[in-house]
Amino acid sequence: MTTDRDTVKSYDTVAAEYAAEAAAMPEWVATEIDAFVTELGGSGRVLEIGSGGGRDALELEKWGISVRRTDISKGFVDLLRESGFEADLLDPLTEDLADPQRPGTPYDGVWACACLIHVARKDLPVVLGRLAGATRAGGRLHASVREGDGEDVSTHGSASAPRRYVEMYWREPALRSALTEAGWIVSEIRRCVGSPDDWWLSVRASRA
Repeated sequence: MTTDRDTVKSYDTVAAEYAAEAAAMPEWVATEIDAFVTELGGSGRVLEIGSGGGRDALELEKWGISVRRTDISKGFVDLLRESGFEADLLDPLTEDLADPQRPGTPYDGVWACACLIHVARKDLPVVLGRLAGATRAGGRLHASVREGDGEDVSTHGSASAPRRYVEMYWREPALRSALTEAGWIVSEIRRCVGSPDDWWLSVRASRA
């Protein structure tokens, strides 16, 4: 999903630590979950990209949604499995997205919260198109990316556990164009603040 394998390795190294840090539900994500569930009519089978520590999947399941947990990081997949959940190692850029529990049946929706920031800019339209191809007509999409220009490489951690994350920033016109070309009908792109000076573009869309 990203051309930078160090990002994946970084998450593998700190999966448990990251999951603990991200356990609290941000208000803007809770709002998006509520809208997503409402748009699905309170039921359905959803493919989650970038499940991480599993926070969002648990909330979606509380509302009656069936979630297929996936992540490109083996560290997160192992963590979820150790916690008793089914989870699949999955790269949405290159691997089969079909639901192993429902062969031949498309998903009712896709949840991709704050994970597509790690997809290389040239690859995001491909990923969005593949997600659309795995979703039924009228199915719903939530995706969120950081708002801004260019990309950022952040490094932090310790000598024993170095971290390197590559993140892409997006502006609404380019994001909307990529979504439309990939087969999604955008109903809304909301600007949400995660923390001071940390703005997100949160997509609500349906499968064309």
